[in-house]
Amino acid sequence: MVELHEAYVSELIGRPVKLWTEGSSMPIGKVHDVVVDGREEFPPVTGLYIKCRDGGMRFAQFSSVRAITDKEVILNAPPRDAEHKVAADDELLLNRELLDKQIVDVDGRKVVRVNDVKLAPAGDQLRIIAADIGASGLLRRLGLSGFSKHLLERSTRLGVPRSLISWDSVQPLSRVGPTDSVRLRVPSDKIERIHPVDMAAIIEELNASDQASLVSSLDEETAADAFEQLDVNTQLSILEDLKPERAADIIENMSSDDAADLLAEVEPDKQRQLLNLMEPDEAKDVRELLAHDEATAGGIMTTEFLSVPPGLTVGETFEHIRKAAPDAELVYYVYVLDQSEHLLGVLSLRDLVGSDPSQPTDKLIQEHVVSVPLSASREEVAAVIARYDFVAVPVVDDEGHMHGIVTVDDALDVVLPERLRKMLPRVGKSRSGNRHAHAGQPAR
Repeated sequence: MVELHEAYVSELIGRPVKLWTEGSSMPIGKVHDVVVDGREEFPPVTGLYIKCRDGGMRFAQFSSVRAITDKEVILNAPPRDAEHKVAADDELLLNRELLDKQIVDVDGRKVVRVNDVKLAPAGDQLRIIAADIGASGLLRRLGLSGFSKHLLERSTRLGVPRSLISWDSVQPLSRVGPTDSVRLRVPSDKIERIHPVDMAAIIEELNASDQASLVSSLDEETAADAFEQLDVNTQLSILEDLKPERAADIIENMSSDDAADLLAEVEPDKQRQLLNLMEPDEAKDVRELLAHDEATAGGIMTTEFLSVPPGLTVGETFEHIRKAAPDAELVYYVYVLDQSEHLLGVLSLRDLVGSDPSQPTDKLIQEHVVSVPLSASREEVAAVIARYDFVAVPVVDDEGHMHGIVTVDDALDVVLPERLRKMLPRVGKSRSGNRHAHAGQPAR
């Protein structure tokens, strides 16, 4: 049975290591680093790097550990040369790669710096159970362990929140390969706890390299939702550090208008490269938006809207909506277009819900639809939306073909400074499916 005690990494580093032989122990060096398997929720220690008395660096598998006490580490077998050890993809060196590094407190929705790491026995294993982000961790690092305990006891009595964060509530770190840099990784079940706005705020708190690492570790939809909340300079900085294929995957999951706004700021050669790597349909929509002056309705519209042909019943219309809704920016109003995509009218989802499924939609269509031309200035679009109290307005060409919609948040982008724009709720689809407003024409 292995003898194990609770330990903080800061106290374990530098602890004497002894080799047990024939009923006695012989000093061989000191703990230099602790290795854990980062794939598990509470990562187990898999080995120790030991700075030996002869100056060499050696590695001891955790299976060779006889005891880890408050004063020493005792091994049953001698450590082997460190260069002979094959590093696993998800191994993490706690001293070198975690202490003083930034991680994400998922429940607190913020970036924190790891001052120390708490290890605790679990059967015959020693596992990470918490990250210490408070002053007590720093004091232990300075060798003031006694004062650290006094501070912790005093702060607990005063009601100050503990500085320990359970490891299953932080974003663990992983490494793709032995030679790769450490990158942030968020398990999918934890990502669901973080709203895109909070994720964007987290990204903004990270340094440049970790920003790209975090974005790379997210699924495309989640990354796209967060990306849309970032300012353009941060977006461009992250794009520089992403592989083109990964960048294209994220951009094609953004709303078409946000994707076009971003690509409009990218150098022409890279813009073409990214568009060529995107799915053809998404790239086509973005290219159409890029063709318009960004100061016009055509430049700020989104091409992702719901439309149906005329002559359907209410039930048939709902079936069409169910198929098309996942790709639509808005689902509250449905535009009626003929085969040539002329705008014939608009259907209110409220009217559709209250009607018999077998009823034709002809009498529910509002034919007099306020719209704006492709060439309308952004200020003119904003004025129309404000005048009619719209949440979105359709954009048409001179022949009445519908090309897209401008939502109220995009119209407000024209008149509000960026700091205020980021504080407003966004209109349309998101990963969580619960953005605050949906749009259409005025009530009948």
